[in-house]
Amino acid sequence: GSLKLKKGRITKPSKSKSKKSKKSKSSIAQETPEEPTRQVKTEAELKHEQMLQKRKLEQIERQAQKSYRDRVKEFNEKLENTPEQHDMPRVGG
Repeated sequence: GSLKLKKGRITKPSKSKSKKSKKSKSSIAQETPEEPTRQVKTEAELKHEQMLQKRKLEQIERQAQKSYRDRVKEFNEKLENTPEQHDMPRVGG
């Protein structure tokens, strides 16, 4: 049942009103087409993006120069030269 309040009953809006409101909203949208807003970037932002692209290309070129074996060999040499994490240095003589 519906709620009985002092002022009267609460009724749902009829379907015909909702159709009219949909039509009115769509007609408003047709009258004023939304133009895509183009955000203008500052000179600093453009320069920053150019530098990022340049660095990315340089990194790709460096990686392309070495083969997989060369990279693995360098990595293994680096690991051999670094001390082990849990090695305790000798104290005193």
